[in-house]
Amino acid sequence: MSGVIIAAYCFGHALERFTTINPVVGMTFMGALYRNLGTTNFLENSTADSIDFHLRRIYPVIILTKGPLSWNWEYIKNNPVKVFSLATLPWIIECLSTAFLAHILLNYQWKWGLHLGAILSSVSPAVIVPTVVALKERGLGTKHEIALLVGNAGGLDTAFTEGIFGVTNSAIFYEASLTYKIIKGLLAIFVGICLGIAWGVLCDVIPDHNDLYAPTVRSLLIFGGGILVTYAGGYLGWGGTSGVAIMVCAGVAATRWSRRGWPINDNPVSEVYKLLWRIFEPMLFTLSGYFLDVSQLNTKELCLIIGCIISALFLRMLTAFLVGLANNLSIKESVFVSVTWIPKAIVEAVLVRVAADSILADASEEDKRTAAQHANIIVIAILITSTAGSVLTTALGPILLSQDSRISPGDFYRAQTLSPASSFHDSSQIRRNNAPSTLSIYL
Repeated sequence: MSGVIIAAYCFGHALERFTTINPVVGMTFMGALYRNLGTTNFLENSTADSIDFHLRRIYPVIILTKGPLSWNWEYIKNNPVKVFSLATLPWIIECLSTAFLAHILLNYQWKWGLHLGAILSSVSPAVIVPTVVALKERGLGTKHEIALLVGNAGGLDTAFTEGIFGVTNSAIFYEASLTYKIIKGLLAIFVGICLGIAWGVLCDVIPDHNDLYAPTVRSLLIFGGGILVTYAGGYLGWGGTSGVAIMVCAGVAATRWSRRGWPINDNPVSEVYKLLWRIFEPMLFTLSGYFLDVSQLNTKELCLIIGCIISALFLRMLTAFLVGLANNLSIKESVFVSVTWIPKAIVEAVLVRVAADSILADASEEDKRTAAQHANIIVIAILITSTAGSVLTTALGPILLSQDSRISPGDFYRAQTLSPASSFHDSSQIRRNNAPSTLSIYL
C-alpha cells in the first residue's frame, strides 16, 4: 500500500508539472492502474482493508475542518443569495437527474439512484481553486470576485452534500421504523449545528489565546472532537450529524479567533490542517482509485455509466450558468463559473466504498451488485470530471475573464510554468501582504 501511494504521489505531481491536470487525477489513475494490472489485491488482506476503512474516518475530519477555516464569512454575509444559490441549486438538479438517469439507463432502484446522486453532486474546489486564485492575482475575474464566489460556494456545496448524504445514507441502510427515520432526518443537521457551535466555542475558550501552546491544543481539540463525533455518529446511525458538526465547529472557531488577531486562513491551526492534507491527500486518492475494478464492467455498461455522468453534469453546468446570470454575472463569467462546477474529487473519493460498507447483511444479490458498481461509477466520475475541469479552467480562464486583465493569455500560461519553489515564494509573499482578502481554499 505504501509503495503504491508513494508512486502515485510522484506520478500525480509529475503530471501537474508537465500538464495543466490536477495531481489528484494522476493519483487516482495510479491506484486504478495497480488494481487492474498489479499482481496482488492488498484489500483482500484484512489488516490492509481495516487500515483503509479507518483512514476514511480520518479523511473527513481533516477535509471538513480545513475548508471552513478558510471561508470568507464577510463575503458570504454580504452575498448570501449568490453564494447559497450556487451551492445548492446545481447540486439539487444533478442529484435528481443522476437518480433519474441511473434508474432509466442502469436499472437502479430509486433509492440507489438518490444515493449515487447525493455522492456525485458534490463539486470539488480543491481541483480548480488554485487556478482560480492564480487568475485572481493576475487581475482576472476581480470585477465580481469570481475566486471568492467559487471558493466559498464550493465549500458550502460540500457542507450541503455532507448533511443531505448522511441523512440519505442512514435512511436507506439503518433499520428502524419510518417514524424514527423521519424524526432523525429532521434532527440530524440541527443536532450537528448545535454540537459544532458548542465545540467551536470550547476551542476558542480553551486554552487562553495568549498561551504558548494554544495552536497545538486547539488543533488537537478540533481533531479529537471530529474523530469522536465521526465514530459516534456512525455507530448510532446519525449520518450527516458528524460532518455538519465538524464544519460548523471549524467555522465558529475560525470566526472567533479572527476577532483575537488570528486572520482567517492565515492562522496556526489552518496551517496545521494544510500540512495534514498534504500528507493524507495521496492516500485518499490512490486508495480510492484502487476501487475501480474493470473486470466488473462490459463495454455497454461503461458507455451507459459515462452517459449518465456526462448528462447529469451537463444539467448541473446549465443550472450553474443560469444561477450566474440571475446573480448579475456576465455571460462569460457565468460560463466560467459553470466550468468550475465540473470537477468531482474529494467527497466522492471519501465515499467510494460507503455503499459496500453500509449494505445490510441480508441484502439481495441485486443490491450487493449495485453497491459494488457504485465504486466503479465514482472512480470513473473522478477521472473524467477532474481531468476536464482542471484543463478547461486553466484554458478558458484567460479567455472568459480576460476583460479584467492587463496581460495576455500567453503571459498567464508562461507564469504557470514557474518552478514550485518560485511559485510558493510568490504566493507566500502575496499572502503576507494581503492576508485578509486572499482566498486559499483547497476544499
